[in-house]
Order: sequence, then C-alpha cells, then structure tokens
Amino acid sequence: MLNLSAHRRAVLPPETPPVLTVVVDTEEEFDWNQPFSRSNTSTQSIAAQPLAHQRVFDKYGVVPTYVIDWPVVSDPAAVKVLKGLMLQGRCEIGTHLHPWVSPPYEEEVSVFNSYAGNLPKELEDKKLETLTDAIEAAFGVRPIVFKAGRYGVGPHTAETIAKLGYLIDASVVPYTRMTADGGPDFSGHGIDPFWFDAGGKTLLELPATAGYPSSTLPARK
Repeated sequence: MLNLSAHRRAVLPPETPPVLTVVVDTEEEFDWNQPFSRSNTSTQSIAAQPLAHQRVFDKYGVVPTYVIDWPVVSDPAAVKVLKGLMLQGRCEIGTHLHPWVSPPYEEEVSVFNSYAGNLPKELEDKKLETLTDAIEAAFGVRPIVFKAGRYGVGPHTAETIAKLGYLIDASVVPYTRMTADGGPDFSGHGIDPFWFDAGGKTLLELPATAGYPSSTLPARK
C-alpha cells in the first residue's frame, strides 16, 4: 500500500483553473459477474474507440490516457487503433495490469490473486516488467502512468513501478475499502492528489473520482 505518513498534498497555484484528467481502463472484454479466466482476451471493441474522440473527446479538448493491459498490447489490431490516436496527439498510453491474463502465468486464477498486490513480490515484478516492456515495444514510448487492475496495489507495488520508470499512479479510490474479497483498503485516503516517495523516487498519486453527499464527506486533513 502507499505510505500515507509520508505523502505530501499536490497543490496547483490558486489562479489555476480546474484540471480534469481522464484515465480509461482499456482491457479485454469479459463479464465481471463471471469467474476470472485466462481465456477471455478479446479486444474487438477497441476498433470503435475513435468514435469516442470524434463525438466527445475532440469536442471538449480532452486527451485521455488509455491504460492498457496484456490482451490489448498483444493484439496488433488494438495497438494499431490506439497508436494511431497517440501519434495524432489525441491520447496518451499508460499501463493497466490484470494479473490473471498477464504473463508469466505462475499463479492460480482466483479472486484473491486478481489483486496483483497479493501476489509474491517477484511475480508481481515480472508481470509489471513484462507488460511495461511490451507497451514500450509496441508504442515506441515508455509508459509513465500506472493504474492497477481492480485497484489492486499491494505492499510492493509502488516500489516496483518506481523502478520501472513510472511517474504517476492512479490506483487509489478515496474512502473505499475492498478488503471483503482480499482487496486493498483505501479508507484512509482522501480525494486530493499527493506526492509520495517510493524506491528512492517521488511519484504523483491521482486518486479516482469519488463522490459523497456533502453531509457525509469526511473532513480534509
């Protein structure tokens, strides 16, 4: 997990207008209500992704970051679509790890292991390094934005992504606990972006959007 005791709130100058960041989980097609399976690797829907740019993103000047996983980066057709958008300056490419479909395939496929942070450190390292190298080879740029699949960061994730050259993490879901099935506990994390140290480097955390009625929103610390 991320070290809350050492984090420092990231603050823009007061005159800066609101900043919107759009991070899109770009992954294989499967039914979340079904068991996890290594055989679910179809990415055919990505062929239609340019429509989102034509109808929404371009209209509002949004340049999204597509965080992609192994089934996407290993599909030449999906890479062609997303790389075309990237080369046009219409998107950025980051990393999204679904461990059950990302090599090496050494662990049992299970709900607990679907959170990559629950894997042994060496295996999580191998999966992240393999995926990162594949994205760099396919797109010609080293990804710097990481978002854990299922938000599944663990005790070693931050150190690993820092070692691989990532500068931004987007895995935190504010005020949320996922421990019922073995996931992380973000209940102590607020909504503000923050800097944190990992592996001798400083990374930026961009928490996911989370909304609560004002009467129940925890006070900022």
